[in-house]
Amino acid sequence: MPQKPIDSIEDLKACLLNAKAFRRVNNRPFITISYAQSVDGSIAARNRQPIHLSGPESSALTHQIRAYCDAILVGIGTVLADDPRLTVRLAKGINPQPIILDTHLRTPPNAKLVKRSDPGPWIINETNSREDRTAALKKAGAKPISCVTAHDGKIDLCALMAMLSELKINSIMVEGGAQVITSFINSRLVDQFIITVSPRLVGGLQVIDSKGLNTESNLTLDRVSYQHLGDDLIMWARPVWKD
Repeated sequence: MPQKPIDSIEDLKACLLNAKAFRRVNNRPFITISYAQSVDGSIAARNRQPIHLSGPESSALTHQIRAYCDAILVGIGTVLADDPRLTVRLAKGINPQPIILDTHLRTPPNAKLVKRSDPGPWIINETNSREDRTAALKKAGAKPISCVTAHDGKIDLCALMAMLSELKINSIMVEGGAQVITSFINSRLVDQFIITVSPRLVGGLQVIDSKGLNTESNLTLDRVSYQHLGDDLIMWARPVWKD
């Protein structure tokens, strides 16, 4: 992928035009982690209830990123807490393929993500998931996809990314929540960070799951740039892992 920093939506769009070549070389999609947090690093209230952090300008940016990516991924925690649609509404473009990490198929058949059909979600679950839940989600319009799990019982992200590569997913946007973002960092499956910082103090759920973060990940951020959008600050950065 390009050596120059990505510090604007135009740069990201240009980068993602080459995502197909990236996928073929690396056998996985180009992965962008994008989320909104408060100044103190909170992404939700202390009771895990969602809070709206992004201003109108940064919300529009988020929808532009969605429009440029082939797929958008969240965990089951986000689905149960927020019931999101993950569609493109504040920008021009088509909806990305929604993907839910849901090891035990807890996604409700009446969830907004399942009820939408443009396109319906892929629900990534363990290979021994209950057949009745699989059938109910299929009937509702979702597509459960089995994937191997890692030693911790969670979906093996490296195996999943290889599977998505086979399905011709060139680029993916990871929106959360905290456990999912932490798992991608632990697996070193990040190519770009786009972080919206809202001028608020929340004292809530932190974006990084400190109990789950591998302290040996040695992640630093490189090619960091900042952009003001309304009252929010957007940080663009590339990850660097130091072995």
